[in-house]
Amino acid sequence: MQEIIIKENAIFIADAHENENRRGFWEFLQALKNDKIKTSQLFLMGDIFDLLVYEVRATHEFALPYVELLEELAIKIEIVYLEGNHDFNLANFFTRVKVFSIDKQPLLCNFEDNAHTFVELAHGDIFLKPFLQFCLKSLRNHHLLCFLNFINNLCGFKITQKILTNQNKKQLVRKINNFDLIVKNRIKNYKTKFIIEGHYHQDVFYKFNEIKYLNLPTFAYKESFFIVKYEPEIRFHKIELKEA
Repeated sequence: MQEIIIKENAIFIADAHENENRRGFWEFLQALKNDKIKTSQLFLMGDIFDLLVYEVRATHEFALPYVELLEELAIKIEIVYLEGNHDFNLANFFTRVKVFSIDKQPLLCNFEDNAHTFVELAHGDIFLKPFLQFCLKSLRNHHLLCFLNFINNLCGFKITQKILTNQNKKQLVRKINNFDLIVKNRIKNYKTKFIIEGHYHQDVFYKFNEIKYLNLPTFAYKESFFIVKYEPEIRFHKIELKEA
């Protein structure tokens, strides 16, 4: 696959957790379509939907208009989609959008600065404790998901409805105590000196010696996203489209 260069004015979005009651990401995509927001590159850092799994057909109806719009936008915008733990096995939905599963994360990219700085991108549900990592990977198994889809259909979609109901009740913004210490331990698994993750919803930037770490905010809260600037140093400018 062609190397991905992060361009100036690239947009990074994580954890939109889009559902029937939360449609901020849809409005964002419409703004892109209508050139109210302009970029040549969009990075989706996972959990864009509360639930979207290719094998589970009950999750498709809500998401398909988004899939179609993303594919339309991908004609003129490079769109990179890193799967999360709420949206995965997505490759069959897309032809133009570049999808990276958990097995292909962290994704190594280059910044378009003079130093051609390397950066690793990941949703954040990697490098976890072995048992939890095993469970997350097992849940992505095609045959298991087909079986779960059958059971879900058999019981009148109660499984997916329960998941979505719980997601609606979930508090998306909460401070993780000692998150800096958690990050300091996590970055040992990475190979570059710049790391970007979603998943944790912490909206923080840390620098440990020469290593820089950015954890993106949840878009679902204030519809927050970052725009990359080279000034000449690499900067991430946060935009908030709504008040809390």
